[in-house]
Amino acid sequence: MNGDSRKNLIGLAIFLSIVFVSVLLITEAINMLDLPDPGLSGGENVETRSQAENDSENNRNHPTNNGQEPYNDYADSFEQWKERAQRRREEKKSGSFDRDYPFGDMPKNRIHGRDGNNGIISGEGGMPEGGVVPKGIPNIDISGNDALPDMPFGMQEPGNTIAMGDERRPHIAAFEVLGIPNYPFLRVMVMENYYDNRWVMVQEEPVEKFEFGVNKNRNYAENSIKIKPVESSKGYMPVVSGNFEMIYDLSILEYKNSGTYFSEGIVEDFYEMKYEKPPSKIDLIYAQTEDNYPYEIFVNEYIDSIVDEVLEKCSNDYDVIYNVEQFLLNNYALNNNIQNNYQNADGITEFLINKKEGNYLDFISAYTFLLRAAGIPCRLAMGYRLLDQVPYQVVYADQIYIYPEIKFKDYGWVPMDVFAYEPFYTPPIETVTEIVFADDTARRGTEFTVEGTVKDIYGSPIDDMTVLIYVKEDKEQPCLSYTKARVAHGQYEISCNVTADTNAGKYQLVAELLENDQYRTSSSDPELKVVSDTFIKMEHQDNIWRENFSLSGGIFDSFSKKGIPGLEMNISIGNLEVFETAVSDEYGNFTEEMIIELPESLSPDRNFFFVSGYNLAYNVDFKGTDIYYPSGVEESFFMWKIYWSRIILALVIFVAMIAIICILIKKRLFFFKDKVQMALETGGGNIAIDPDSGYDVTMENLETGMCYIRFPQIAEGFPSVWGVEDELLVSFFDSEGNNGEFWSNFHQKGNFRIKLCKDKELPAFKDIRIVVYREEIIAIGKNYLKGIYGVLPDISSVMTLREIRDKIKNRIPEDKHWILEGAFSILEEALYSNKDIARKDYERFYVFINDLQS
Repeated sequence: MNGDSRKNLIGLAIFLSIVFVSVLLITEAINMLDLPDPGLSGGENVETRSQAENDSENNRNHPTNNGQEPYNDYADSFEQWKERAQRRREEKKSGSFDRDYPFGDMPKNRIHGRDGNNGIISGEGGMPEGGVVPKGIPNIDISGNDALPDMPFGMQEPGNTIAMGDERRPHIAAFEVLGIPNYPFLRVMVMENYYDNRWVMVQEEPVEKFEFGVNKNRNYAENSIKIKPVESSKGYMPVVSGNFEMIYDLSILEYKNSGTYFSEGIVEDFYEMKYEKPPSKIDLIYAQTEDNYPYEIFVNEYIDSIVDEVLEKCSNDYDVIYNVEQFLLNNYALNNNIQNNYQNADGITEFLINKKEGNYLDFISAYTFLLRAAGIPCRLAMGYRLLDQVPYQVVYADQIYIYPEIKFKDYGWVPMDVFAYEPFYTPPIETVTEIVFADDTARRGTEFTVEGTVKDIYGSPIDDMTVLIYVKEDKEQPCLSYTKARVAHGQYEISCNVTADTNAGKYQLVAELLENDQYRTSSSDPELKVVSDTFIKMEHQDNIWRENFSLSGGIFDSFSKKGIPGLEMNISIGNLEVFETAVSDEYGNFTEEMIIELPESLSPDRNFFFVSGYNLAYNVDFKGTDIYYPSGVEESFFMWKIYWSRIILALVIFVAMIAIICILIKKRLFFFKDKVQMALETGGGNIAIDPDSGYDVTMENLETGMCYIRFPQIAEGFPSVWGVEDELLVSFFDSEGNNGEFWSNFHQKGNFRIKLCKDKELPAFKDIRIVVYREEIIAIGKNYLKGIYGVLPDISSVMTLREIRDKIKNRIPEDKHWILEGAFSILEEALYSNKDIARKDYERFYVFINDLQS
């Protein structure tokens, strides 16, 4: 290489190094900008990362016995939180306010809203051009200028403005709720932006979601609620707070940022929400709020000073939330009988500085604004307040409720029950609801009729009200209504279809009056029997060769095709006067052992030299019950009578064949013996004892003249088990050092013995069991589960494998969880998949089960 080439290479290397360093510096500079992620949102199902994520574990350490953090970590944790709180507070502040102007004196072209807003702005983005709240956007008015209109869903057309006024909302049933919600609130809409004395919804593009043909369960369930509108409805749908899964059978719009749902189509039936277990108070104390939730807020100096005062006493996010509540309770008077009319003044500022007294809406508005100013993501949710810990309830329009929600990093939006009041109303006049006629039975697949009357406590008929009809297993069972009937002149009548999920049985038919402003609810509950047709299906048998045999079959519901337990069937056979009784098991199946002695006078239908056949008809009859109608079936089979005296010749031939087979087997054994002897005498074969195999027989302890057999492919600790059609290596040796080997295939399952002998010495033998690995794994698994059933009382044979696995998982050490997962994964593959099960699967499963049993 000449000098010029060397200089060129050096120059190229220097250039590439400069480029590489420049790229690193530019990347680091971009990271330091800490630009907000445009994909961040406030919906429960969107994952976000907090800037203080590295400190999250320290801030949420498990409490010690006295409920406090370890003292050694407290100082560092406190300083980290202070730094984080100050940082997020500054990040949320809007820079749009011109500091050259005094408070409340901004030029009109700089104010986001109408005159008098005083520069109080909270929200992401400003007002549209012109400074007017967009028409049609729902909002909460705290100025006292607007009345309280109707709410959407289950009601009339929705209004736009919600305000705390003197007028009480009408007491009209909106929807049913089945299940105990995670919080005693249902969210309908949320308001995040504040300007011009109004909390306004954030405008966002929804995601259209379709779910059709979903299999929904109408029954009560834990950690789940079901909502069914009283009147077919559309609009914003009530949902729970926190993290949940929505189950529905229609097309809806999801607003992910706000966590709200909207149905443009009519909702006629129920939808369901399965929610995560809500956090406890101790969980929230050590939880972090979501710092990365995007919003901006302008804070004037007075409110900024309040936030400074509150933060001075705080050491974590929960302290901020609690202290803001206490600040308002200690320094302001809560009075729901007053209504502040702020006119053109800003309501929050006027309340905090001058009024010092306010109603519920004044308090939660100030509460929400102060938390947002402190960097805590808080918003106002508009929805309904529910009765707490009630498994079923009807929600009325006057239960509308506005409450704050705070977004926590791990728990989503959590409602805050602060400054609470009770929105529940009891009408003044009692009523009497009766069912005067109802079909006492209803066949599945048909309908039944209910007629009744509704009167007030004084006996006067009531008009223009609604009665819900329920079909319950017992009167106290929580369930959704079956249908509804309209009351006219004190009477109602309705025909109801028996739904597919209503099994045959005895039920309570309940009619319950929905309340209005004047009349209370009342109910009546006669009995209703839902009946069903049945059919019997037998397991067909063409031929019976013994006097004792079993007849098997099942009895089923004609509507659902499911088996019916506990029913009695009568079995009779032809003219033989044989009568037996069988009872169906939990799956509707039954089996009865029969014994038949054929009379000599009975003529055979088929006659052969060795046997005679008799065509016998039998009947299986179900007489019926008060719930299930009778049914029956007639079948036949051939019963064969064997003439043993006529088959002596066949026995002789059979014995002769056995003798021939024995001779052939003996010749085969002699042939095999010769091959083994040759291998022993010549030292043939190419196998030697592997010292690393762990085999415990050595040449020193062999008895003189003895032969020994081993299976090198079967590792130590495993039983002598091998798979059908798998080649097995058989190794043998004697005390004199002779050895050999051969390969063998087994084409069927069973127990086999491999025997070797040398000259006339005692033979050596070794047993092996040939199996199908899939069946062997299933057998070992069943044996393991049988042992579990007797030890763990809450595990039974009717549970699924995954349910059993989860129960066992809670009772074994954590270091064995992967062993349990591995064992049940192999067992599920053996039971349910078409995957080939090989030797390695068997060995892994065998080791896993042994570890679990140790």
